[in-house]
Amino acid sequence: MIQRLQTLYLFLAALLVALLFIQPWAIVTTSENTVRFSVFGACLSGDNPVCLFPLWPLAVVTGLAALLPFVNIFLFRNRPLQMRVCRCTTVLIVALYLIGAIFLYTVCPRLEGGTLRLQSSLLEPVVALVFNIMAFRRIRADERLVRSADRLR
Repeated sequence: MIQRLQTLYLFLAALLVALLFIQPWAIVTTSENTVRFSVFGACLSGDNPVCLFPLWPLAVVTGLAALLPFVNIFLFRNRPLQMRVCRCTTVLIVALYLIGAIFLYTVCPRLEGGTLRLQSSLLEPVVALVFNIMAFRRIRADERLVRSADRLR
């Protein structure tokens, strides 16, 4: 059923990952300008933003990690598929962090003399990961309950 607690968990996970599209992960301030690291890459801030290092694979992984929990809400009739989608979402969120970390550590040294400030939006995927795991546990508990009821028949 759609009114289950895991629906709320999956919706919050999708919302938290989707927020990464509008918030930067980190900001590097150099003597000349400010560079914002976001899902789309490293972009100069200002009146005319220019993308220095585009990173479309991270944008695609983030989009999938935001879309899958939302789609998973409507798979309530097929709980085994719901659990597999939760596992895939967990892998995508971990991949999102790995790609983002590799990107930050390869691009930051190219910006000499800059100070790196990590933003609070880096915590949103961690919270989304926790919500995703909580939803997985609730779905698994529902599946176990249905199977035990089937055994009693």
